[in-house]
Amino acid sequence: MRGGVENNPFSRGEIENARSGWRVVYSAAGEPVEVESIAIAPGTVVTVANLFGNWPVRRGFLAQGKQVRLIELMIQQIALCHPQVNWQLRQGNTTCLHIIPGLTAQQILPQFVRGIRLNDLQYLNVNLPSIPTSKAADSLVKTQLVLSQTNQSYQFPIPHSPFPIPNPPFPIPHSQSLELVMGLPDRCHRRRPDWVKVAVNRRVVRSPELEQTILSAFARTCPRDRYPVCFVHLQISPSAIDWNRHPAKVEIYLHDPSFWQDRVTEVIAKALELNEDVLPQPPIPDRVGQLLKASEQKGTYLVDSSTSQNDSDREAKQHKIGLMELRAIAQVHNTYIVAEHTSGMWLVEQHIAHERILYEQLCNDWQLKSLEKPVILSQLSALQIENLSRLGLEVESFGEQLWAARKVPELLVDRDDCAEALFELSKVADLEAAQVATACRSAIRNGTTLSIVEMQNLLNEWQQTRNPRTCPHGRPIYFALEESTLARIFRRNWVIGKSHGI
Repeated sequence: MRGGVENNPFSRGEIENARSGWRVVYSAAGEPVEVESIAIAPGTVVTVANLFGNWPVRRGFLAQGKQVRLIELMIQQIALCHPQVNWQLRQGNTTCLHIIPGLTAQQILPQFVRGIRLNDLQYLNVNLPSIPTSKAADSLVKTQLVLSQTNQSYQFPIPHSPFPIPNPPFPIPHSQSLELVMGLPDRCHRRRPDWVKVAVNRRVVRSPELEQTILSAFARTCPRDRYPVCFVHLQISPSAIDWNRHPAKVEIYLHDPSFWQDRVTEVIAKALELNEDVLPQPPIPDRVGQLLKASEQKGTYLVDSSTSQNDSDREAKQHKIGLMELRAIAQVHNTYIVAEHTSGMWLVEQHIAHERILYEQLCNDWQLKSLEKPVILSQLSALQIENLSRLGLEVESFGEQLWAARKVPELLVDRDDCAEALFELSKVADLEAAQVATACRSAIRNGTTLSIVEMQNLLNEWQQTRNPRTCPHGRPIYFALEESTLARIFRRNWVIGKSHGI
């Protein structure tokens, strides 16, 4: 799509269709004034120019820069729903926006969201039943990681055209689907929730219920005061939508919101896992990228074409990782676990990996244990005593400015610093924050020596958590270095003869 302001005597819309080979120009009143046959390359080009030429008040409503930004945002949202289309926005002779087509929205989003790379995103497409039923949870039987290669083509009717074209109805999917593009929380997040987007049937809309569901699904995965990048696209029956929520039809009601909220939560949870179905290629950090650039400047080498990004079969094989394929081999500085798998090596920080395990255990089962000998606390305010009572801890007066805690979280029972941990818990007002603090206090400390068996057990438990990518504070737990990246650093694939000076 090409947009801009030109010195035309009327508002103009041009539609050029490859199949029929014609061109139509409309007047400001919407009447066709020129209809002619033309030769054109395959594809459809729509040009809109001087759109508000006869409405000076509308033209002056917004500053030019703000108008352009709003137009860019509108095109970006349309492009996410129609990734197969090439989009261009021009202001005068300057190209403001150019979006290259792709197979999925995953390939579109990094083109206009600053700081996000393709490998920072996870893509899932899940088929759902046509009608919500009690068995809908079983519908997530197969996660489709690649869209069909067949692209749908659309034709637009031209009023009073001597070259009529059949206009099939808008395709309504036989089965409903949910498409997800999300930024992995250990790689990208934003200061505002401005890229938490929902689309329905190829149109971005506002759905406060689904947007809040997305934010809740990412709870305790991003750092504090940071928000995820997430695009959810629903292909559903039009009868399941109520458009009468907003005069401009930008906000919708869903007739069964709880069904769709559950489906969105399930798909996001699936995308956050580490398993053989969901494992995107890790990004190359800046420092590693500098090493690669230095290596490439010093010699000529060939990378095996099987590692090319276009070879999806090889890529899928390289990035599969099963539970037993992540093998602990060493410990660095008594802090990082070195793990090997079929496509490279990982560094896992032991403390925050264990913290993630304990946090999810506490979320599932907040166990308190009675003590024969109470823990004595001092210098507690009335608010702190109230917070401890709210968490289920029994605290009673034990003298002047002294209190006895007779129930504590089970993880803290055998710790020497139990009193200090309870004092920290007295400062938090909700259970979730208490669970985070307890998990952090109880996790393996960095500097602790672990045996190979202990490291392997930790890795196995960590892989099975709901969100193994970040700790409850939003810090990344692991760093992946692929074998192909190592090969480039060490220039292993040299051209025959070049490495021997021939």
